[in-house]
Amino acid sequence: MKISDTRLQNFRRILVEKKLRLSQVADLLGKAPAQVSAFAGRNPTKGIGDQIAREIEKALHLHQGYLDMPYGIGEFNNATILSHTGRKLPVIGSIAAGAWCEAHGSFDPRDAEEWIDAPGPVGPRAFILRVEGISMEPKFVEGDKIVIDPSIEALPGHFVAAKRSRDQAATLKQLKQEGGELFLYALNPDWPERIIRMTEEWSICGRARWKISDL
Repeated sequence: MKISDTRLQNFRRILVEKKLRLSQVADLLGKAPAQVSAFAGRNPTKGIGDQIAREIEKALHLHQGYLDMPYGIGEFNNATILSHTGRKLPVIGSIAAGAWCEAHGSFDPRDAEEWIDAPGPVGPRAFILRVEGISMEPKFVEGDKIVIDPSIEALPGHFVAAKRSRDQAATLKQLKQEGGELFLYALNPDWPERIIRMTEEWSICGRARWKISDL
């Protein structure tokens, strides 16, 4: 399906779900009803372009990129916890994961390496982090796919995805506590920087739930 068809399909579904008329959407967008009808009416004469797609998402309080995802994939904007049925999660590397961690970040759904069925119930902004490097060996090796769920509280002892503000990259580490301080811990005994203090430079993206293995 072309991206323009996907956007139109999602837009029309949202209209039904939110019980909106095109004229109301036109008001929200600050456009004439005829302009909206041109790309979303009964017989549209043009597709929903990149700019108008982002304007629609902002006006209707949808996550950036929502309109671009096939139905059943874009439901991370829905606050309901969903089962794996019909729910797919993006597999993303460290840099893209950093963008995903931002509630209103610049993550582009097309940056996902692939989409995989969720192995169980997950929160609205769950994603799959592809492990990079050897810092978490032997438990986690490069290429492992780890389901990260930001909706679940991360406590000391849990494995988490943490983001560094300096380069916006996310990494998988174990969260530990010593006294009143939190640390990110690398499992690999040969890793040069096994302990990272949780300063303002770091933030927790979510707790690791499952490891997905390829057969």
